[in-house]
Amino acid sequence: MPADRVIIEELVLRFPGLTAEEARAVSREVAERVGRGLADAMPKRSLGALEITLNVRRGASRDEMVDGVANAIIQSLLR
Repeated sequence: MPADRVIIEELVLRFPGLTAEEARAVSREVAERVGRGLADAMPKRSLGALEITLNVRRGASRDEMVDGVANAIIQSLLR
């Protein structure tokens, strides 16, 4: 894998309370943000699987959800 690429083979996110279309849109944004956030900081190795549970406050905006999920993933991968 080239050093300037991050490959996420599978990303499973659950967003209770969102429609399927809303959940797909948030998931796309999360994946894009995680890729950008990790591109310069990732160790050059396979990381395997992670399971992260994150609670986002009820009524959170779409941007808050994307930020919260993406940041949780990035922080877990960089530990």
